Amino acid sequence: MSTQPSLCENFRRWLQLGSATVMSALLLGCAQAEAPQVSTASAKLGEPQSLLIQGYNYTDDVIESFTVNGQGGGRLYLSDPTSGGGGSVCCVSYQPGTSLPIKLRVRWVGGYCIERVKSPYPYGKPYHDHRRHLWREAEAQANDLSNGKPKALEVHVFADGHVEAAITQGYSPPRLALPENDKSERPGVTHNYLNCTNDQLQQSGR
Repeated sequence: MSTQPSLCENFRRWLQLGSATVMSALLLGCAQAEAPQVSTASAKLGEPQSLLIQGYNYTDDVIESFTVNGQGGGRLYLSDPTSGGGGSVCCVSYQPGTSLPIKLRVRWVGGYCIERVKSPYPYGKPYHDHRRHLWREAEAQANDLSNGKPKALEVHVFADGHVEAAITQGYSPPRLALPENDKSERPGVTHNYLNCTNDQLQQSGR
């Protein structure tokens, strides 16, 4: 370990021969330089707030369930030009002043397959078809667009599998104005679910 005197120690020795005014000024500077630096980041954080989770479904099929960092967001029907397809579900915690963007892990039912299940009864059909959920997962980055009035965490799920998110003052218009017919389906889209593979059955939690 070095035993060389610090710069501030040298100042103190030199200033023994100097004026009291100069000595006070320089010693104050040394005291400030040697004092521990206290982070002020925590002072900038606001009170934690509960945000409603609001989902938007721009895919071609109903999303039976989705989660944000493990917190359930409910069921998402298809969006239309004025609605995202889901209601508001409580809640996720947000502390204003947190470093942005906030990284989120979003999971949703991104497809379905059909499992043929043997009937336990000796009468009727020997098998029946059961629709299994196939989960998808993506990361999203959420910025605070609430102008100081955070009320909701919006999660936008797109057909190509990417997810966008934002903290807002409340329900915002859909980011895509997609059509929906009177059967709550995308016009021209039909659903023919394939039989489940073994891997899909394991993924769906059989």
